[in-house]
Amino acid sequence: MTKNFLSRLFLVVFGTILMGLGIEIIVVANQGFDSVSTLILGLMKHTAIPFGRWSQLISFLFLLMTFLYNRRILGIGSLINTFLVGETINRTADVFQSIEFFQNSMGNSFLGFCLMALGTAIYLTGGLGSGPLEGMMFCVCDRLQVSLQKGRIILDFIIVVSGILLGGTFGVGTLFAIILLGPMIQLYVSLLKRISLNALTLRGKENFSK
Repeated sequence: MTKNFLSRLFLVVFGTILMGLGIEIIVVANQGFDSVSTLILGLMKHTAIPFGRWSQLISFLFLLMTFLYNRRILGIGSLINTFLVGETINRTADVFQSIEFFQNSMGNSFLGFCLMALGTAIYLTGGLGSGPLEGMMFCVCDRLQVSLQKGRIILDFIIVVSGILLGGTFGVGTLFAIILLGPMIQLYVSLLKRISLNALTLRGKENFSK
C-alpha cells in the first residue's frame, strides 16, 4: 500500500517538474506561448509580480473553481502541482534564459510543448488529484459533455483570448497550444496506460511461471 502510494507520488512530482520545465522552455523559445503563459504575460504588463508567482496564483484560483464545481477530482497531487510548477519555473528561469540555444527557437518551442504534454500525462497517471488547469479541463468536459481533447481546446482558447486582451502576445506556438496540446496529452495518457497494462501483464506471467 505504502509502496504504491510512493510510486504514484513520484509520478506526480516528476510529471509536475516536467510541466514546469516545458513551460519555461516555451517562454524562452519565444515563438508563442501556452494558454496560461499567454495570460500570465498579459497580467505582467499591469503588475510587478514575477512569472512563477503568477503561475502559482492562477493555479490556486483554478483549484478553487474546480473545488467549488467538483471537489472529488482534487487530491494531494493537486496541491503539489499548484506549488511545484511555479517553483520549477522560478528556479530554472535564470538558467534557461542564459542559454542562447533555447532562445527564439521554433524547435525548442515544440520541445517545450512536448515536455509539457508528457509531464501533464505522467502527472495525471499518478491519480492523486487533477492539477489546477487539468481540473478546469475536466469540469469543462463534464459541463459541455465533450471529449478530453475538445475540452482542453475550448479552455485553452478562452484563456488565450483573455491573455491577449490583457496585452499578451500571440504566435505560432499559441496556435499550436490551442489546437494540439489537448490531443497530445490524450495521446500520452493512452500510451502510458498501454505501457502500464503491458507491464502488469508481463509481471502476471512471471508470477504465474514461478
